[in-house]
Amino acid sequence: MSNHGTASHKAAKSHSTPPRGSTYKGLKEIHIDEEVKIAVNLSLERFRYSDQREMEFPSSLSSTERAFIHRMAQSLGYISKSKGKGPNRFLTIRKKDGSDKPRPTMPLTLSHNSLYFIRSLLQRFPISNKERTDMLPNSKSGMSVPAEHDNSYDRNRASGRLNNGIPMVPRRRSPSDLDSFRRSLPVHERQEEIVQLIKGNRVVLVVGETGSGKTTQIPQFLLDECSRNGEPCRIFCTQPRRLAAIAVAERVAAERGESVGQTVGYHIRLESRVSPKTLLTFCTSGVFLRTLMAGDASLTTVTHVIVDEVHERDGLTDFLLTKMRDVLQKIPSLKLILSSAALDTDLFLQYFGSCPVIHLKGRQFEVQELFLEDVLRMTGFDSKDKTKYKEETQRKEKKQRRLTEWCKAVESSCGDEKQRSPQSVPGVLQDNSCLDRGDTSFNKLTETGSEQLEPWLLKEMDSCISSIFLGEDQDAFIQLFNLILYEGVNVDYTHSETGATPLMVAAGRGFLTHMEQLLNMGADISIKASNGWTALDFAKHFQQTEAADLLKSSIPLREASSLDESSLLQCDSAELSTEEQELLRLYHHSFDDEWVDLDLIMDLLHNICSTTSDGAALIFLPGYDDIVALRDRILYDDKRFSFHSDRFQVFTLHSDMQTLDQKKAMKTAPPGVRKIILSTNIAETSITINDVVFVIDSGKVKEKSFDTLSHVSMLKTVWISKASALQRKGRAGRCRPGVCFHLFSRLRFNNMLEFQVPQLLRMPLQELCLQTKLLAPSSSPVTEFLSKAPQPPPAHAIRNAVHMLKTIDAMDQYEDLTDLGYHLADLPVEPHLGKMVLSAVVLKCLDPILTIACTLAYRDPFVLPAQGSQKRAALHCRKRFTSSSFSDHMALLRAFQAWQKARSEGWERSFCEKNFLSQATMDMILGMRTQLLGQLRAIGFVRARGGSDIRDVNLNSENWAVVKAALVAGMYPNLVHLNQETSLLSSNREKKVHFHPTSILSQFKENSSGKLARGLPTDWLIYDEMSRGHRMASVRCCSMVTPITVAIFGGCAKLPSSALQEPAAQRATDGPLDDNSDSETEDQTELRIDDWLVFQLDREAAGMVFELRQKWQSLFIKRIRCPSKPWSQQDEAIIRTLVSVLAAEEQGAGLQQPSGIGQRPRPMSSEEGSQASVKNSKNGPQLPTNTTHDKSGRSPAASGLVQLKVHRDESSLCDDPHSSSSLSSCSVTSDSPASSGKVSQPVSPQLVSSVRYFIMKSSSIRNIEISQQRGIWSTTPNNESKLSKAFLENNLIILIFSVQGSGRFQGYARMTSVISQESCQDWGFVGLGGVFSVEWIHKESLPFQCTQHILNPWNDNKKVQISRDGQELEPQVGSQLLLLWERNSGSQFQ
Repeated sequence: MSNHGTASHKAAKSHSTPPRGSTYKGLKEIHIDEEVKIAVNLSLERFRYSDQREMEFPSSLSSTERAFIHRMAQSLGYISKSKGKGPNRFLTIRKKDGSDKPRPTMPLTLSHNSLYFIRSLLQRFPISNKERTDMLPNSKSGMSVPAEHDNSYDRNRASGRLNNGIPMVPRRRSPSDLDSFRRSLPVHERQEEIVQLIKGNRVVLVVGETGSGKTTQIPQFLLDECSRNGEPCRIFCTQPRRLAAIAVAERVAAERGESVGQTVGYHIRLESRVSPKTLLTFCTSGVFLRTLMAGDASLTTVTHVIVDEVHERDGLTDFLLTKMRDVLQKIPSLKLILSSAALDTDLFLQYFGSCPVIHLKGRQFEVQELFLEDVLRMTGFDSKDKTKYKEETQRKEKKQRRLTEWCKAVESSCGDEKQRSPQSVPGVLQDNSCLDRGDTSFNKLTETGSEQLEPWLLKEMDSCISSIFLGEDQDAFIQLFNLILYEGVNVDYTHSETGATPLMVAAGRGFLTHMEQLLNMGADISIKASNGWTALDFAKHFQQTEAADLLKSSIPLREASSLDESSLLQCDSAELSTEEQELLRLYHHSFDDEWVDLDLIMDLLHNICSTTSDGAALIFLPGYDDIVALRDRILYDDKRFSFHSDRFQVFTLHSDMQTLDQKKAMKTAPPGVRKIILSTNIAETSITINDVVFVIDSGKVKEKSFDTLSHVSMLKTVWISKASALQRKGRAGRCRPGVCFHLFSRLRFNNMLEFQVPQLLRMPLQELCLQTKLLAPSSSPVTEFLSKAPQPPPAHAIRNAVHMLKTIDAMDQYEDLTDLGYHLADLPVEPHLGKMVLSAVVLKCLDPILTIACTLAYRDPFVLPAQGSQKRAALHCRKRFTSSSFSDHMALLRAFQAWQKARSEGWERSFCEKNFLSQATMDMILGMRTQLLGQLRAIGFVRARGGSDIRDVNLNSENWAVVKAALVAGMYPNLVHLNQETSLLSSNREKKVHFHPTSILSQFKENSSGKLARGLPTDWLIYDEMSRGHRMASVRCCSMVTPITVAIFGGCAKLPSSALQEPAAQRATDGPLDDNSDSETEDQTELRIDDWLVFQLDREAAGMVFELRQKWQSLFIKRIRCPSKPWSQQDEAIIRTLVSVLAAEEQGAGLQQPSGIGQRPRPMSSEEGSQASVKNSKNGPQLPTNTTHDKSGRSPAASGLVQLKVHRDESSLCDDPHSSSSLSSCSVTSDSPASSGKVSQPVSPQLVSSVRYFIMKSSSIRNIEISQQRGIWSTTPNNESKLSKAFLENNLIILIFSVQGSGRFQGYARMTSVISQESCQDWGFVGLGGVFSVEWIHKESLPFQCTQHILNPWNDNKKVQISRDGQELEPQVGSQLLLLWERNSGSQFQ
């Protein structure tokens, strides 16, 4: 990576850098003692992974500490509330359980055209009694797999498996330059012991410190031992990450003097380098798991399984160990070795029974460990915040001295006087009832109680408090109460010189009546003055017994606090020196350690560079934003480094990195150059950089978790575990003694979790539950199998996942896999994405969905830069790809298609840089598409030829409304409703939802009340993921969809007959409605898709929508069960009707139909077969035949789309060209059905299968003019037969005209009739055949120089202008050519 920057770059960077720490996200910093933070974090962590629903915090917390708990709770998605006043103020947090689901009104209205299409279908193919019965929820037919299917299921179909092979005797190792290095590793001296322990035991645990050599050497020990003894072996070694599997395989092969793919190989998703001779395969946990899904027999030829880096406890590893424990009992010869740098040995000893544990020491170089208090002292860290805190401390000391003077004055003035009797105060609040309302407006605490008050108010309040305390002036209470009640002064106002509150001085003087009034107003008993006294301390000190009793009686008797700090903290600050305590206190009151302190890191890095001459520095940071921010400080912003940029090499390591960049970071820096590596936790275990001497550990990691109750994902920055801290420390000192700087205190370290929370406890379990059904015995329930995990997930999490699988029809009510469930387990994507892909196959729009599903399965290809101005540019790029479609999914699809084009032209890298895209991610998506398509072929959904071939499953790929239907079918129940009255977004679990900043819909900014600006075209949107930041639930990757799409494609396949019923309000009405009733709801019916999705529509429409929904769901189930069965007429008619209805409603809502979404990636040879002929199938939508011309004599074309324009109902019923004819376009207009709502007898529909393009040459411009005037054309008999055949096969025929020698195309038209026997006498050329009708779309000419770049593969790749008369164009070429008319005319055609 380059370490040179420009001045302009530097200037730009400095504006975006926050003043302290990393990203501030707009949240106010909260400064409280570290001990409280630790205790709160531990309490919340326990609560999070327990089955508890509610937890209470004690009243002894200050308002700032409560604010911290509120923020933490809300960031985790809990409901937090403070109740009570003063000492009775308790804070309670509660988990959301979705029980209080919002129920907005969900209207559903259909256009007359849509109703006509549905009615036509149902008249032709009415719902049969068998269909009705099969689609009832309790019916097993049509959904569940018969019992015998379980045994016949072909487990070998699972994709991404390790190759079958046989154990062989390994060949002897060749000498290598690395032999001396191998012998120097600590593990080498224990080779014999390790080999013998593995020989004599089924399971062995290896705990080896970083650098011990366990990962690379133990597999080789086994190979060498088998080679010496002539024993065959076959070893699998799992790694948690792809990069690690490749790196370790390459290293081990090099140490054996071989290349990868011989004895040693690797197998990761989409990539493997193995051969029949490979005996040691490094693979990812996912690949190994898919191998296990093929059945236990897949491991009968394996002798050893090594599971490396077990301490990372990713979900797949824990799941894999659960299965391996069962497999060990069935395959006696198999050995299992668990290897890790920091293993929870007690847990695994208990799990696998007593098995030997081998402890390996790390490299011999010592690593010095320093903590935050050492770093602060070492750097002399200072800041404005700290100075401010020191000034604050001095002010407090001054207040304390002043209060002491007050107390002495009162003590001396009191002498031996008796305690004053309380007196009533005339004229002030004689009626106390107004204070007993529980109104908390007086109790809005601030830290001082005097913030933002005008100077005269401060002066008056100070005067009142001092008069009461020093002069026993009860009259001062009159003014004091007036100020609190009518001037907005806080009841807990603190005196500016002493920190005393009105309650304290009243207690100290024994004014009981005033105390009662103050308590009624919400005065806080727990507040402390500058000397640390509460009101009760004042009463006791001045011997005001009655006042003390009153205050004690106001403190409720409650159970012991649920947060006992002393029991939570493993060590207290007594272990620290006074100086360290003070230093940490100063630091924590000047910086909120919820963030990463980049200033401190820069100071520490400068200290390292100025006090040492060499040695690489590795800095662990939680995420991309922090890495980029720190890199920019080093390279551009901090003059201590940027002025000497030639002395530094800066590298970044994170999971998006390509292998090449990673290898650069591992190379030793040139002499005199310091290497600085900024990394996420990927460098903890997966990547080893040998020349690192200094490690700076921020103590943070990005951790993704999933709330099973609210179904919300969270990517949070959390504190690491002790195990991770030790791993990070171990990265230093691999080549010489090193130093590790932890940016957290010893106190924090002692209270860290021993190990990170296992991923199995914080991930969505649907995919694992599905795989469990293939891994576990058929009689074993999912909960039972997963309960055998080393640390099983909570039962409610498993129940929720199983319920979700039932909701998407992957499991039946008995927890058996359905046909759909088996197929979803086969596909290498999450269940909901698998269902989306299979829905696309049936809806015949596979290609766009393949791209979208693979992108969602992997990661967002758009890179978010850290710089503010670039973030805007990146969002603008994303928006540009959406084509005004109100869809983030469209942006993903278009970006991939544009990248494909750039790739075919050889400039994909610069394309990615320009558009903020990740090249590595795009490459992965391309590979995943190929793999997923291959799997669809393997399980019979895409065939090589005939029905369901690659063209057939893409007939509707150009229709965005249909593509979104597949999205809804897969994404359900990820739906959000927009209430048009309140402009608020809500989901089935969240009352208020926001758009994630990366969504293009976030441009519809919300106002201060959270309401959306006007402009969203429909009430519904789907989303990929709901995540929670601090407080807000936000949805990312969204698309606006129509209500009909949700009603038909959302929900379970089988709905009860009670899904259709009268609205609740109507059912509750006593007696029949009056005949003259004008109630709008009397003819309304509810269509209940689930507990939340309840649509209201008129009775007739409801019945038709319900039956169309049943038709679709029945068809889907049938195609899933028998994918290779030929399509019936009814099947084709259902799809055509769906296409027509969806397109009509889409246009009615004002949603645009973008062009080009169905274009398939090039090269297509592997996916599509021959391009020599266009498939002619009758699967298109319905298009009325009678057309009318507008006054201009041409039919309007909308942005290059084949569209139908219905005058009254504006419903697009566009046909869908076949997959390759991506951008083709023409329009026709049609008479609308009668507006009365009863459709008059319409014209009979004509079917359009695909678009075909022909060049028509003419010798005379006169012929073109006649054609344009009279709407006719005539061609040679040879061309006639071609055109007639194509027209009769229901294709849309586009004719592109050119006069020979003119150097231009004269326009294009649509063929609208069969060829007649009559000829036209006006043509200037004899030998022409019969006349047929044409409808001109564009009459403007197009010069040939505009078309030079368009080549026709169906004419030996010649330019389109070099075409003979009657030449057919390849569909994508034809569509490209038509687009040029749109661009050159500069018009927008509606």
